[in-house]
Amino acid sequence: MLQIDDMLQKLNSYQRQAVLDNSSAVLVNANVGSGKTTVLISKIFYQHMVAGVPLNEMVVLTFTNKAADEIRERMMAADPSVKPEDMPWFGTFHSVAMRMLQNVLPLETLHYNKSFTVLDPDELNEMAERLITEQRLKIKYRSKLSKRLEAFLSGHPLYGVMKQADDIGGLWDCMIKEKLTQNKMDFDDLIRNATLLLPQGEFLPQWVIVDEFQDCDRLQLEFIRAALGEKTKLFAVGDPNQIIYSWRGSSRNIFSEFLKEVHARQFSLPINYRSSSTILEAAKCFLENQSELAGIREPGCGITVKRHYSPFMEADYLAEKINQLHQAGVEYRNIAVFYRLQRQSGTVADALRHKAIPFEVSVRKTLKDIPVLQWFVRLLNASVNLNDQNSLLSVLTNSQFGPGFTFSQARKVMETTGECTLSDKIRGFSNWAAESGSAWKIYDYFGLDSYLFPTSAVFEGNKKLILGMLTQLEAFSSKHSCTFIQGLSDFLNSAVLYGTDGITEETEPKDSVKLMTLHTCKGLEFQYVFILGVNYGLIPMRADTGRELSQEDEERRLFFVGITRAKDYLELSYYTSPDDPRVQPGPSSFLSVIPRHLLDYKDEERSGEADLQAFRRKIMENRGKNPLANPFSSLDKTEPAEEETPEVLSERKVRHAKYGDGIIYSEDDETVTVEFPGYGLKSFSKDFCPLEFLELE
Repeated sequence: MLQIDDMLQKLNSYQRQAVLDNSSAVLVNANVGSGKTTVLISKIFYQHMVAGVPLNEMVVLTFTNKAADEIRERMMAADPSVKPEDMPWFGTFHSVAMRMLQNVLPLETLHYNKSFTVLDPDELNEMAERLITEQRLKIKYRSKLSKRLEAFLSGHPLYGVMKQADDIGGLWDCMIKEKLTQNKMDFDDLIRNATLLLPQGEFLPQWVIVDEFQDCDRLQLEFIRAALGEKTKLFAVGDPNQIIYSWRGSSRNIFSEFLKEVHARQFSLPINYRSSSTILEAAKCFLENQSELAGIREPGCGITVKRHYSPFMEADYLAEKINQLHQAGVEYRNIAVFYRLQRQSGTVADALRHKAIPFEVSVRKTLKDIPVLQWFVRLLNASVNLNDQNSLLSVLTNSQFGPGFTFSQARKVMETTGECTLSDKIRGFSNWAAESGSAWKIYDYFGLDSYLFPTSAVFEGNKKLILGMLTQLEAFSSKHSCTFIQGLSDFLNSAVLYGTDGITEETEPKDSVKLMTLHTCKGLEFQYVFILGVNYGLIPMRADTGRELSQEDEERRLFFVGITRAKDYLELSYYTSPDDPRVQPGPSSFLSVIPRHLLDYKDEERSGEADLQAFRRKIMENRGKNPLANPFSSLDKTEPAEEETPEVLSERKVRHAKYGDGIIYSEDDETVTVEFPGYGLKSFSKDFCPLEFLELE
């Protein structure tokens, strides 16, 4: 019990009160930087070590795999006797629902079997498109099909300016039947079906513990309700001031409504341990309620406000500033750059490359981003589930790695044997796997060398990616006691739910500057934070008609989240010439909300035009040193560059540190676009070009 006493002593009085309370339902309003994760883990540990609740009787729900991994790791660090298998219901909503359906719920009553596989969003869209063609359905707004289906499920069959309903309802009925036939579920099906079966099953946990409760949507709330048995207790932690996903279904009133519904006790964690008191005082200006928010740190420096003429000038300044910080001893990993839209990252990334500053753009990578792995996963999906027509069609019609059949040719091959070696191998996979299958033999079984083209420049890279995935599969199979086929099916489901994490060996440098959107930065903290483009039209975004008030409120909460990621230094910048007609020049009204005494304006004395002229001179100097500023100047041509044919352009080769060798696809005065095998087209600014220009062979 000494370990428990030591843990409780480290908590402040607010945290300790929430951990020790034994009410049937508790909602903790955890203000930003107040030790939310510490309280959640302490609650789990206390109930396990003191109250004697087995870990497999707790359902712990998170919104990210990173959060789930952190909770499991900290539990095992606190008690070395705890193993991962002791915590089967610790994970994201989707992963926990999937494991429940596979292990403890009467799935057969829904006419599925336990070996179901999970559809990723791209596969779901492919299925819908195929059914529209096969069933000759009339669907309007085909380019927005996923949004149309979401609207239909929310009770809105009409979309846009439609006056009459089309076949969207019939499409959804066909998709339900098709998913059942293929024994596949999409992400929402996992939660929806688990919610339906929980009251019918024999499994009801002693505790349901929820992280980031404010982000729950309607389906997730229904799942929580279904898991609450008569004797089940609820402990949920969240922050109403960080509700930034209303477009994804979270509700502004979720705390007040759920408090009444479950008759919960409410606790508050008001003490912020993260940010300087200056940053915290600025953040308070964006609180929408009367939440207590108190800091314990010194004021520190003021919040820097910087004016830039354009995003290009901002990027150039930012690269120099980060370089100076690093030379002064600041590690790159302690620096983050936030922006409202992902497209803003390109200019900053180019500037950092030009300065040789390591960085990581935080974008969730999926299998779709690595074509060879996407094809290989579809091949495995079709092999373990012969009813998976989506995957089989995708494999057979793929012209880059597969046979490249037309849709009608693939249909014919699927119905007969002896027409295609790859199709026959897929049909025979289950028998082969039952007799002598193993992860290491899959490559040779399918004869994948012939599909990856050994003479291709990217052959070795693609082969390495597949062998890396097979290595992960072997480790996964060794860790779980199940048949090879079941282990493979579980591994493929994990790949869909978790993306490429843990599958590929590609990693960004650990000590690197982090570039991310304001939505992505939630839950993180950095010593130095730069927030770009604090102009109306970006921060805040322009409000949609009819949603002005609610959208403006959410934009304020989003800005609050960004500000409170900073521990010691915060810099806000805006443009006087934003180069985007949707963005207004000059500072956003959000800056005027912050008291003037907290801000340290760093506007240049010279005019924006003078800044621009200096920047143009710098660009011209840079272009003079960079052969890619005019990559075709060495060619003896009489025609202007814009009239070049693709054949001539394709002769020019370049090399990139990450993407390897590529072919120049096109160029204009500002950018050069290169096609990299395995990565597709990538565009780079000539002013900060990271490419090595290769001589013609």
